[in-house]
Amino acid sequence: MIVYRITKSEHAALDGIGGLYGPGRWHKKGSLIIYAAEHASLAAWEKIVHVASFANLQKDLLLVKLEIPERIEILNVPPNILVKGWDQFPYSSETMNFGTSFLRKKECMALRVPTVIIPDEFNIILNPLHPDIFSCKVISTVPFIFDRRISKENS
Repeated sequence: MIVYRITKSEHAALDGIGGLYGPGRWHKKGSLIIYAAEHASLAAWEKIVHVASFANLQKDLLLVKLEIPERIEILNVPPNILVKGWDQFPYSSETMNFGTSFLRKKECMALRVPTVIIPDEFNIILNPLHPDIFSCKVISTVPFIFDRRISKENS
């Protein structure tokens, strides 16, 4: 399976350090975690919605293309975790607790989670503490620049 990330150059490695600095929908602050998307376009939307303004987007972003070997099991989120409000902000305790537990148990390397941004598309959570992380291959790492036309200020 091929997945994509848009990240700052210092977070391009598969170490999950970014999760230490703040919580996300699928983890509590202080958790090593790697968020990836099934599509490069979804990775771009995910990056956009997590900044307050287009002007806040970093200039040194990279599009990282990863290959997860076919032999790797990718778990799906059980329906009971997707309670009413799972997709709201602030993040629901159900999703944060489930994702954090997934990371701590280290039983599986990958978790397929629904995205709030585009129904019927998914993000893939990678656990950098699972030994199978070393079987993932970075296929490419290229500079990524958002087209300025998506900014209302530049319309």
